[in-house]
Amino acid sequence: MQHWIKNTFVFLPMFFNKQFYYFDTILLGLLAFISFSLISSAVYCFNDIVDVDFDKNHIDKKNRPLAKGTITKAFAKRIAISFFLFGIILGSFLINKEFVFVLVLYFILNIGYTFGLKKIIVLDILMISFGFVLRVLAGGVATETPLTYWILIMVFLLAIFLTLGKRRDEVLFFNDTNILVRENIEYYNIKIIDKFLYGIATLLIILYIIYSFSKNAINNYGSDYIFITAIFVIAGMIRYFNLILRRLNSANPTKILWSDNVMQLIVLGWILCFCFFIYF
Repeated sequence: MQHWIKNTFVFLPMFFNKQFYYFDTILLGLLAFISFSLISSAVYCFNDIVDVDFDKNHIDKKNRPLAKGTITKAFAKRIAISFFLFGIILGSFLINKEFVFVLVLYFILNIGYTFGLKKIIVLDILMISFGFVLRVLAGGVATETPLTYWILIMVFLLAIFLTLGKRRDEVLFFNDTNILVRENIEYYNIKIIDKFLYGIATLLIILYIIYSFSKNAINNYGSDYIFITAIFVIAGMIRYFNLILRRLNSANPTKILWSDNVMQLIVLGWILCFCFFIYF
């Protein structure tokens, strides 16, 4: 379920370029979302197959069907291959070749991640973050929506920020319990993670404010008041920091979004505020 939520990033190009007015574009976006979700599901299946022995002793992943022995590796492989083929076929026949190229690139990147690259610290974070950029690119090419460097850079930085927050929680959990929740987590340093978290959060806020005042944003959205949405960005950063520093919640971004009412209100406020300025 979590990776399906992550795949909603394919809708960002449509949202920012006022494409939700057009049924054909919405349909293409939904097809892109389904296709990308099938490919990412295939990746998750392959990852569970490779990591099945590690997952059996994992605090959370031990309850997954493969780790519990509910399904066999052979059956999981068939599911993964089926998801991959259906995703590619859907993209090839109903969308376009450029979209399929992004799908294949995402798949190859994540297969490399599954088969060893995830054990390399920092590189694992960069690869996960680039995956979010590919989701946005997929949405852009599927709906033929132009993308700016601003959105790609900010999505990449936001993904790094959220992934670092999750790693921070995993490091603290490892320090408290000596239980590995990730094979490379013992090599991460909490002080370095904190410095990068503060730095990236500051950079994100500055870039967002600069962009909201830029002529590009004003001309694109037809409003001089996009900068007001920065209030929600700053509030979201502060709230996320509060949760992970006080350890009041899991640092998993998806779980926070599902469980923290304040964060839900902040995200909803940002969406509604942006909608008001660019759609009305």
